[in-house]
Amino acid sequence: MVSRFGSSRRNINHCIDEITHLMISVLFVDDEPVLVDIGRMFLERAGDFSVTGVLSGREAVTLLKENAYDVIISDYQMPGMNGIELLRFVREQCGDIPFILFTGRGDEAVAGDAVNRGVDFYVQKGGDPKLQFADIAHKIETAVERRRALLAIKASEERFHDIINFLPDATFAINTEGIIIAWNREIERITGTRAQDMIGRGAYAHAVPFYGSRRPMIADLLLHPDPATEQVYPSLHREESIITAEGVLYIHEKRHYFLARASFLYQHGIITGAIESLRDITRQKESEEKLMRIIDHLPLGLQIFRIEKDGRLICSGGNPAAEEMGGVGGRCAPGRSLEEVFPDDDGKIAAICRKIAMEGGRDCMDNVGLPVDGSIKRYNIRMFQIDPGEVALLYV
Repeated sequence: MVSRFGSSRRNINHCIDEITHLMISVLFVDDEPVLVDIGRMFLERAGDFSVTGVLSGREAVTLLKENAYDVIISDYQMPGMNGIELLRFVREQCGDIPFILFTGRGDEAVAGDAVNRGVDFYVQKGGDPKLQFADIAHKIETAVERRRALLAIKASEERFHDIINFLPDATFAINTEGIIIAWNREIERITGTRAQDMIGRGAYAHAVPFYGSRRPMIADLLLHPDPATEQVYPSLHREESIITAEGVLYIHEKRHYFLARASFLYQHGIITGAIESLRDITRQKESEEKLMRIIDHLPLGLQIFRIEKDGRLICSGGNPAAEEMGGVGGRCAPGRSLEEVFPDDDGKIAAICRKIAMEGGRDCMDNVGLPVDGSIKRYNIRMFQIDPGEVALLYV
C-alpha cells in the first residue's frame, strides 16, 4: 500500500536514491538493550551498515514517520507493539521496506503469520552471536538487492508510462496476451475513454473505442499474423518488426483518417508485447483530396511515375486531361514504363525523370513529338519531383 507520507512516485525515486548509497541504513528494534548494542556492533563491523537501535515498536513507528530506512530488523515479543504488529504498520504505511523478524525459541508458530504479512526473512534467536549476525548481514544485503531490482523495474515502468503519456500521437500498448498495459492521454482525448477503464482489459477491448466492436488492430496482427484479417487493411505494410497502415475511423460520428504504426515491445531481448500509435492525418488527407479534385479538373495533362527497385519509372496514374490531349493518358496507363510512353526519344526524358525522382528539382523539354492516331502531336513537357522517388510530367 502507498504510504500516506508521500506520493508513490516520490517514494520510489527517494528509495532508489537511498539504496544506491554505499551505506545501508538499518533500524534495529528489540526490547533488550544489550542485544541491540551487540547487534549494532556486529552489523557495523560486518558490512557497510548504519544501525539505529530502539527498544520498542512505538519508538520505531515514531522514527519511521520522520526517517527512511533501507531495512528493519525487529524482535517479535515486545511490550506494547509486537513484531507482527510493527510489520503490519510498515506494510500499510511504509510500503515494501525489507523486514527481518527476529524471534525467540518457541515463537516458530508466528513464522507463517509473518510470511503472510510480507516479512522478507525471519531469524530465530540463539547460538553464536557472530555467526547469527553474519547470517543477518547476508539477509540484509539480499533483501536490499532484491528491493533495488524491484524498484528499478518500477522506475522503468514509470518512465515507460510517462513517455507514452506525453507522446503527441494516440498510443496504446498490449502484452503478448492482448491485455492493455498502456493507454495514453492523447488516445483518451480523441476517444473519450479513460485509461483507468482500459488498462487490464483484453479480448480486443482496445478496438472498441475506434470500431465499436472487438477486432484485431495492427498491434495484434504484429503479435499474431493473420493473412485473412490483414486483407481488411489494404494499405498494410510490413517491414521487419514494424507494421504501418492507413485507415478511416469514425469517432463521435466524425470521419478521421489515421496513419497507424505498430512495433514490438522488448524486455531483455524477449518480445513482451506491442505498441501502436495512431496519427490523425485527416487534414492532410482532406488537403490531398482537394488537390486531386483540382488536378482532375486541370486543363493540362498530368502523369505521375514512381521509380521501382529495378530503376524503371512506372506510371501510377494521371488526370483526365491527359487522355483528352490526344491519347497521352491511354499510353500512360498505370503500370506502363516511361520508356513505353516515349519510345522515340532515345531515353532522354526517362534519364531526366529518373534523376529528378531520385534527387529532386525540375526540368523541361519543349516540342516533344508523340504519335497519336497516325500523326505527331507536339507538347512542351514540364517535369518535377512530387515525393522522393516520384516524378510528375505536365503536358502543355
